[in-house]
Amino acid sequence: MSGKKIKDNYSFKEIEYNLQGFKSLKRIYKLVSLFGIKNESIKRSFKEIQDIDERFKQLQEIPDKFNQYFLQRGWIAYESMNFNIMVEAVKFAEEGKMEEAEEILINYYDNKDNLLFMISRLKGIEEFRPRIRLIYKALDDYIESRYHACIPVVLMMIDGFVNDIEEKGFFATDVELSAWDSIAAHDSGLNALTEILGKTRKKTRTDEISLPYRHGILHGRDLGYDNKITAIKTWATLFALGDWARAVKSGKKEIIKEFKAPTIKESIQLIKDSLEQYEQIQNEKKLIEQWKPRTLNVDFLGKGQISDYQEGSPERTLVEYLGYLFKGNYGKMALLTTKLFPSNDSMGKLAGEIRSIFRGKKLTDFKIISIEDKAPAITEINTQLVFEKGNTSQVTIKHSFRLIYEDNNCKPLTRNSKSGVWKIMLNFNDIEFI
Repeated sequence: MSGKKIKDNYSFKEIEYNLQGFKSLKRIYKLVSLFGIKNESIKRSFKEIQDIDERFKQLQEIPDKFNQYFLQRGWIAYESMNFNIMVEAVKFAEEGKMEEAEEILINYYDNKDNLLFMISRLKGIEEFRPRIRLIYKALDDYIESRYHACIPVVLMMIDGFVNDIEEKGFFATDVELSAWDSIAAHDSGLNALTEILGKTRKKTRTDEISLPYRHGILHGRDLGYDNKITAIKTWATLFALGDWARAVKSGKKEIIKEFKAPTIKESIQLIKDSLEQYEQIQNEKKLIEQWKPRTLNVDFLGKGQISDYQEGSPERTLVEYLGYLFKGNYGKMALLTTKLFPSNDSMGKLAGEIRSIFRGKKLTDFKIISIEDKAPAITEINTQLVFEKGNTSQVTIKHSFRLIYEDNNCKPLTRNSKSGVWKIMLNFNDIEFI
């Protein structure tokens, strides 16, 4: 294991350097302001940079502290983990209240909606998709407190998932799970965790364990594994591996790159780019402040034609989407679908994924029941869908579509922005298994 910490990651170093640059600009501004050159907008921006700097210092320190306190207990920091939960857990740990700290983590994962969301993110990884059916069965077992059934299945899916990417399982003695500029795949993360969870367990034990020891559980030696905390730590390991897989598939495993301070010319360009980004952020903030949920006349709700719905509205996008589903045009559906994060997968792959979800189910009718603007970039539309299965039976279900207004990089935008489009979130768990 290298001596470098997570806070030494390239991205952290780059942000740290840029923030130092803004501090230098602040000192220059203070100097020129003595000669009467002042600008309230710039002054406010420096105050915001100070707030960002304080938040960044916390962001930089917490993952290392989290691993320091919780690694031996079977938890590691990873990118998509709720940062505020990490902060709260570390706070209790620093006070010596480890039981309370672990309770924070247990409560975070012991939530059906949280687990469903985290599983849905894994569906964007090609190597994980064949395992979705069994993972949902494991989730059902977890929800019903059948931990004896849930844990072995998730452990097996973890091993196979890693094997499909690395050609070695997660618990193989010489598996390498590090990647450049990653939190989950830092040496203090998954590489260290696999050593702990992959320990050889030669003695049969009946006492309760709180770590998902793969060897002891799958070889029938740790008989006291069937409890909630062991199950939760198994889920947490799987979700951390999702971030590792995304890093590997984006090419970070092959990268070895140290941060080097830019030249003066590069620094000037960075500052220019940062100021442009700042201006964009301010414009976006204004749009958010001006946004209000729409008051819709429910009389119009139903089916209708695309032309019946306002151009650029989320409901028009959904009607267009369902129109493509009527025709079985999965390629057009893929263009209107989002996974919430950028992906290297082609539209063809996404279309194939959508096709597999709706295989054996033909949409024959739909009705919009309600539309609710949840946030500046999010609208939820409740629908009633009628499917024909195998030309012999009809199934009617209610499904809530979540639509997100975003740019080409899957970044949410305020719906008043001109550069975004409405996309349907790929979350059809209730439809896939009817």
